[in-house]
Amino acid sequence: MDQHLNVGLKSESIPEPSVSDKEPRVPVAALSLSAAPELDRSPKVSRRQRTLLFLLAVAATVLAWCLSGYLFAYTDDAYVTSDVVSITPEVSGPIEAVHVKDNEWVERGTLLFTINPVPFRLAVEQARAEEARTEAQLPVDRAQLRVLQAQKEAAGAAERLAAANLRRDAPLAQSGTISAQALDTTRTSEEQSAARQHAAEAALQKESETLSLDEAAVSSAHAARLLAEWRLDRTKVVAPVDGYVTHLAVQTGDMVSTSQAAVAIVDGNAFRVVANYKEYYLRHLHPGGLAWIWLDSHPWHLYRARIQGLAHGISRQQGSETLVPYVSPTVNWIRLQRRIPVRFTLLESPGRDQLFMGVDARVLVIY
Repeated sequence: MDQHLNVGLKSESIPEPSVSDKEPRVPVAALSLSAAPELDRSPKVSRRQRTLLFLLAVAATVLAWCLSGYLFAYTDDAYVTSDVVSITPEVSGPIEAVHVKDNEWVERGTLLFTINPVPFRLAVEQARAEEARTEAQLPVDRAQLRVLQAQKEAAGAAERLAAANLRRDAPLAQSGTISAQALDTTRTSEEQSAARQHAAEAALQKESETLSLDEAAVSSAHAARLLAEWRLDRTKVVAPVDGYVTHLAVQTGDMVSTSQAAVAIVDGNAFRVVANYKEYYLRHLHPGGLAWIWLDSHPWHLYRARIQGLAHGISRQQGSETLVPYVSPTVNWIRLQRRIPVRFTLLESPGRDQLFMGVDARVLVIY
């Protein structure tokens, strides 16, 4: 009986297998291995797509860059520049006073510094005295000239009288009316009168030349006086243009000379932008064309400008850029195309007091 109960209990505790349980079971490892190829296939396709899209993007970028040269010209090899006026004194001497400060704005005619005027003032007085002396000699020469002119006229009259007496006494001597001695006396008197006339003419000529020399001396003294006054006036050195005093280094007591510049002024009315453009763009750039300029000193703002002109010559050898600019064709050992300076005139700017010579700029020209 116990055995029958155990069999019944076992038969009740073991459930009958369902239809799904009767199907053969596939191991999990086998399922994962069979599904692996399908999972790996989709990443391979996406990588191909990304590679293709990247190559297309690169090709599109290169094509756009090549075609951009037909639409606009851009360069960041540009800078703001102006004219630097080097002021060299026209007379030499110690500086008596400096009347401006470094980086100060000055207008044309502003007194910059003064050279000690004492020796130049004394030179003016000396030149005036010399001019007065030479001028005082002229009346004396003219009076002497008049005296000699009168003497010449008197000698001429005496010579004419002696010649007349000789002509009258010669026939009388032949007829025996007068003696030969009287005729010789008349002839001697005529010769002496002629000699005195020649001497008077020579003295008159000499005095005339002396007067001419003294008149020339007066002119020379007058010019010397004007030169001395000009030098005295040049002891006050003034600004020739409107602009900013830059890198002021002279001080009171410094000796300045005519062979060395003492002060430099950045011309405030000559600011411009110079951009070095590659040869490739030059055929599209023409004077008068509109441009947009970005100043690194005032970023995030574009200023309108006009093409003033293109340089029609550059130096290919460094060191000979005195008259023709030299633009280096290499940057960090990389050979670049030759570039030509193009000058731009600013139509808009942040203000004359906000422009700085030498700062970088970027230029965009749209054709």
